[in-house]
Amino acid sequence: MEKEKGIIMLFKELNGRLREIKTITRPTADGRGTITFKTFMVEIPFSSDTQIDVGKLLLVETIRKGVYLILEITDYIPQHFGMINLDGTIPPELRNEIMRRIEETWNTNQAWIDVIATPVGYIMKEEDGKIEFKKGYVPPLPASKVKLFTSEALEKFIFYPEGTILGKSVNEEIDLKVNLLKAINYHIGVFAYTGSGKSNLTSLIVRRALNKYKDLKVVIIDVSMEYSILLLDELLSLNSRLVTLDRLPSNELDAGKRLLRTHVLPEELEDVRESIRKGFIKLYTEQKLRRLYIPPQGISYLSYGTLIEMIRSQIEDKYVSTSQKPLFMALLQSLDNLMRERKLTKDDIVDDTINPLLREAEEKAREAGVRDGSVIFTFLSSIKTYIQVKPSEVEEYDVESLAIEILDQDPSSPRLFVVETPNIDDARLVTHLLIENIYMRRKRAYSSLPVILFVLDEAQEFIPFETRQKDYTEQSSSSVEKLLRHGRKYHLHALISTQRLAYLNTNVLQQIHTYFVSTLPRPYDRQLISDTFGISDSLVDRTLNFDIGQWLLISFKAALKEDIPVMFKAENNVQELKENLKRYT
Repeated sequence: MEKEKGIIMLFKELNGRLREIKTITRPTADGRGTITFKTFMVEIPFSSDTQIDVGKLLLVETIRKGVYLILEITDYIPQHFGMINLDGTIPPELRNEIMRRIEETWNTNQAWIDVIATPVGYIMKEEDGKIEFKKGYVPPLPASKVKLFTSEALEKFIFYPEGTILGKSVNEEIDLKVNLLKAINYHIGVFAYTGSGKSNLTSLIVRRALNKYKDLKVVIIDVSMEYSILLLDELLSLNSRLVTLDRLPSNELDAGKRLLRTHVLPEELEDVRESIRKGFIKLYTEQKLRRLYIPPQGISYLSYGTLIEMIRSQIEDKYVSTSQKPLFMALLQSLDNLMRERKLTKDDIVDDTINPLLREAEEKAREAGVRDGSVIFTFLSSIKTYIQVKPSEVEEYDVESLAIEILDQDPSSPRLFVVETPNIDDARLVTHLLIENIYMRRKRAYSSLPVILFVLDEAQEFIPFETRQKDYTEQSSSSVEKLLRHGRKYHLHALISTQRLAYLNTNVLQQIHTYFVSTLPRPYDRQLISDTFGISDSLVDRTLNFDIGQWLLISFKAALKEDIPVMFKAENNVQELKENLKRYT
C-alpha cells in the first residue's frame, strides 16, 4: 500500500493503456550504419481538456515487478471509430453524413486519443518505498496502465533544487533548474536556425554563469558585433574588457556614436538606444576598451616543438646532402639532451640559452669539412638571427597581454571579455593564438582558478568540417578541438553556437555533453542530434514547431540530474538588459 501511495502522489492516472510497440530502423546521418528507435502507442479516452501534451513524461509498467519505463510524448492524435475505414472509395454523400455523425459523437466512448511516445533511455525502479531512476531499457507490458508525470515528479527527479533557472518547462510552467557549472565543465552547444534566439540564450547562459560562479571568467569571440549590447549591463557592472581590432574612439562623444553605429541593435532595444549610447560612453570613460594588436607574422615566438619539426624536415628533405644529415641528427640529439636537463617541453619558447648548442653544431660541421655556404650553416645562422631579434619596447595590448588578464587570479581582475573581430579571418587567428597561449600557460603553471569559458558564436566559421591553412580555419579548428578534448582537466571550457551542425568538425561535436536545440530545418542536422544521444527522430522533429525562445535541452551527465530531454521556454535576456540599464546609465 505504501508503494502504491508513493506512486499516486508523484504520478497521475491517465486511464490509458499501452496498445502498440513499433520498431523503426533508418541509416545514420553519416550513412555509415543504421540506428533503431522504438515508438509506443498509448490509447487514452478522448477529452478536449486532456492533461497530455508534447514533451510530457509517461510511466508504463514493464515485465519486471516494480520497474517502470519512462516515455516522452512526441505527438497525440484524436481518433474516432467511425473514421477507421473512411476513405475516398465511399460516396461523397455518405462520407459527409458519416463525418456529421462523428462530429456529434466525439465525447462518447466511440472516440479516443492515440498518444505517440518514445523511450528516453531511463527506467524507474520502486523498492521499499524508495524511487530510483536508472539508465536502461526493460520491455513494457502491452495493455498495461500508463501514468503521467506530475510537476512535483519533474522537480524532484530531473531538476536541481538549487540549480540555475534558465526558463520554464513547456506545458508544466515550472522553473527549469540546471547545474550550470557542471554543464560548462562538460562543454555546451547551442544549435538553431537564424531567428530562433541563439544569441538570447547564449547571453542568458553567460549572464547566469557570471552571477552565480564568482571564480568564472568568460571570453566571447564576437564576429556578429552583438554581445557588447546584449551583455552591456554586465560589462558595466563587472570589471570587464571590450576588446576590438579597430582604432579606439578619441573621446566620449566619438565612443558613444561609433560604438552604437558599429554594433547590431535588436528591434526590441530601439526604445533604449540612448541608454545604450550612454553605456558605451561609460565603458570608454572607465577605460574598459582595449585595442588588440596582432603581429603581422601571426605567431610571435619559436617553440622547441616547432624547432624540432624544422630539424626533422631537414633530415627528411631529399635535397639536403646525405653527408649533412648526420649533423642534423646530432643537433636533434643535443636539443633533446638540453630539454631533458632543463626540463623543457615542446611548448616552451626558444631563447638565447640555446646559443651554446648552436655554436657546438657549427664547430662539428666545420670539423666534418662542410663548406660555409652549406644548408646546415644557413639553418643555424637563421635560428641565431631569429633569437637576436629583440621584442619591441612599445607596450601593446596583444594576445599575450589579453591571456595574462584572463588567467589573472586576482578577484578584482576582469571577468568578462568580449573580443570583437568582424573580419572572420582575423577572428580565426585571434581564437587560435588566444587558446594556444592560455592553454600553454595553464599547462606550464597549473591552477584550477579561474575557470574559463570560451564562447564561439557562428562556430561553423571556426571549426568547419573542411579546413584550409590560408584562411586560418586549420589553425582555429585544431585549437578549438584541443580546447574541447583536453581543456577540461585545465578548467578551460567552451560554449559553441551555430545554425548548421553538418558543417562542423565532428571531433568537436563528440566532446559536447549538453545540447540546446531549437528549430533546425535540415533533416541531417536533426538526425545527427538523434544519433548522438540515441533519442527518437520524432522527439527532435518536434523542434520544427518551436516558437522563438523555445528549446529542447538534451544533456549527458551534466546539466540535469537525469539525462532526460526537456522542452522549455528560455527567459528573456533583452528584458533583463533593459531593467538593468536603468541602474547603470
